[in-house]
Amino acid sequence: MKNIIKFFIFFLTVFTYAQKLEKDSLHKQIKDIETVVINDRDYEKIAYSFALKKEINSRLRSINPNSAYEMGLRFNNNLGKKGILSNVILFLHKTDSEGILTDLEINIYKIDTLTNKPGEKLNKEQIVYTPKTKKRGNVKINIENFRIPFPIEGVVVTIKWLPTKAHDKAVGPAIRLTNYTERLTYTRFDNDTTKWSNALNFSTKNGVYTNVMMGLEVYIKKRKNNE
Repeated sequence: MKNIIKFFIFFLTVFTYAQKLEKDSLHKQIKDIETVVINDRDYEKIAYSFALKKEINSRLRSINPNSAYEMGLRFNNNLGKKGILSNVILFLHKTDSEGILTDLEINIYKIDTLTNKPGEKLNKEQIVYTPKTKKRGNVKINIENFRIPFPIEGVVVTIKWLPTKAHDKAVGPAIRLTNYTERLTYTRFDNDTTKWSNALNFSTKNGVYTNVMMGLEVYIKKRKNNE
């Protein structure tokens, strides 16, 4: 009888510890967004990437973050199917050695079919990227855990340089610019929805326009064995 009681106590202890371990592991996985992987048994993920190619070696050198300057790139949904956003890719240029780095806020807007400009904001939570270096390079930011849809209308993905504690008037990181045959870049100040503009252009060539270099990865879910 004593052995049975000991075994029951041992089993209860192990079970309780296993539950705690499972909860701790789950909390850690959700907290670390880079490790979150969505696995739906009945579905497979079809991944697609969108990005502009490098055409010129140009950059937006610095920004006054106190003006709430925001700029982003339009991504049309050429797939004709709804999806989920998985990664935002930033093509960062070299920031000057004396430049001050600040956090970047990332926002996703649904394209308004009436104005053809950024409309409804799709991310319900703030997404912030903290730059770790002033060197040139590409940064992939996983946003899959935010469950942001990729609508039929397409999206505009933007970045905003957040103010520093010292209220510096010129901050980085510097963002890479490129040329393209369409005006896909939108900018605005003061968080004013009426101030969205796609007039940014440093190009002197006809039919060629300056655009911010950004990338977007999405996935479309479909049932397995579904032709």
